[in-house]
Amino acid sequence: MQAPLPPEISDGTVARTLLRARVVSRTRQPGLVPEELPEEAWLRARFGLEGAVAACALPPGDPHAPDVLVRPVHLHLGLDHLVLAPPAAVALARAEADALAARANELIGEDGLALRVVQPDAWRLEAPSPAAQADLAAIAALLARSARMASGRSIDVYEPQGEAARRWRQLNNLVQMGWFEHAVNLAREAEGRLPVSGLWLEGGVRSVARRPFADVRATDPAVAGLALRAGVPSRLIAAGDEAAMDPSAWIEAAGPSRGEAVLLAPGFWQQAVGEGDPAAWTQAWQRFERWFAALAHARPAIAEDSLHWVLTGERSTVVLASTRGDRFRPWRRVQLATLVRDAARDASA
Repeated sequence: MQAPLPPEISDGTVARTLLRARVVSRTRQPGLVPEELPEEAWLRARFGLEGAVAACALPPGDPHAPDVLVRPVHLHLGLDHLVLAPPAAVALARAEADALAARANELIGEDGLALRVVQPDAWRLEAPSPAAQADLAAIAALLARSARMASGRSIDVYEPQGEAARRWRQLNNLVQMGWFEHAVNLAREAEGRLPVSGLWLEGGVRSVARRPFADVRATDPAVAGLALRAGVPSRLIAAGDEAAMDPSAWIEAAGPSRGEAVLLAPGFWQQAVGEGDPAAWTQAWQRFERWFAALAHARPAIAEDSLHWVLTGERSTVVLASTRGDRFRPWRRVQLATLVRDAARDASA
């Protein structure tokens, strides 16, 4: 998704702060189908995570078993393929989720597995029967790409890969058949809403090795959950809520202690990217500009602090550092609009 940045962004507070920044690193995922999103790869490396970042949206469960996250989704049938709708487009109510999970459990319970609704859009796959624990561990070990990566695309190359991939497909097919003409789906279709036609495996989480930040503030439950697993204080902020624009929700008056880092992850773009909406993508940049300007106004030194900016595209990651001394390096000219354009070109290459 490529749209030119409006002038208030390309010449705004963010752009001016980045102008003298130093490029710390550039990475690109070269595979035809990347294994994970660039921001997921960056987070996994920082926290020493064994497993999938997306699955960290689940609260920690049994310490002796992997936490496996699945999402109820809508799969649109094309001429010869299935396309994954953005999970947010399903907007499942809790009662609907409970009813669908109950039907699914009637089918997979014979195998000793069970689905438990944690949130309407986030379910835990469990193995209540000891005999099914090996089955659960094998599914958790699959290479599972997040729904965010596959949204809006044919799912063929994004489905889980590994030794237990066939087993996962068998379970998912059982659930799909059980949900066909289910009362919940019939009611949703009558109301013009998307039916729930399958499960998406987000992967499993096993362990976190490092505590790289003193505090984490994020709009993504997976990022906040990852911090929780690492023992890092965190706060989940609703991206669509106006409270997300309140600087006090993101920074504390005292700030971090010397030598400590705080991670701020205001993923204002996630829904726009998932839905492939260029207008919403531009609006997210406008919101980010207002957000950073508000932070800088609330804490004027923030634009001169030691900041690391992690900018990710579909395949690429650029990490930049800006410090107080960078304003004395006029030969550096990092153009925000150029970074965005390069990321868009990289995604289409």
